[in-house]
Amino acid sequence: GLLPCFLVKEGISPKAYASDNKEGPLSRARETIKKYGLEDKVIPVLGDGIENITDDVDVITICGMGFNTVRHILDGKDLTGYERIIVQINKDTDRLRQFISDKGYTILDEIVVDDGFYYEVEVFNAKSHNKYSGLEIRYGPGLLRKMDKPFIDLLNFRKRKCKEIYKRSHDENILTQIDEIDMILEGRIEGEDTL
Repeated sequence: GLLPCFLVKEGISPKAYASDNKEGPLSRARETIKKYGLEDKVIPVLGDGIENITDDVDVITICGMGFNTVRHILDGKDLTGYERIIVQINKDTDRLRQFISDKGYTILDEIVVDDGFYYEVEVFNAKSHNKYSGLEIRYGPGLLRKMDKPFIDLLNFRKRKCKEIYKRSHDENILTQIDEIDMILEGRIEGEDTL
């Protein structure tokens, strides 16, 4: 319940829901809501993701879950009424982008957060968009456009990890990944995978 409480306390949202499909985490959310005195503005909901959320919601946030759980929450749901869907998963962001692309959804923004560990955040909606290229799926169309410092730091981190893996495995596919990262860092993205 920390995020919905923060959003309401900071005036970012007038009202928020804290949804969980297990009573234990929802009980802790209730305690957090009570601690901040927000019982009238942050509503705990027992349900599977967005299943029991009312139609007065315009932004969904899903954080700290695995890709399969996020896909389960979103797949088959009518997402057209939401202005933004904000998703942060700890790994498999490329699979999330592929899901977004396959659905024809539009990525609005992407953020890299460096908190001692790199987190990628995808912001999208259900408005129609052409499928994203392989390069965009792997690295993010918004991140490739912005090329901001956190993303460059993430690319350099990935490059170092690839080099470590190559030293142990001598897998030629790893060299291809390193070359692709170098192309992005040097601004020489070419071919059918370009933005």
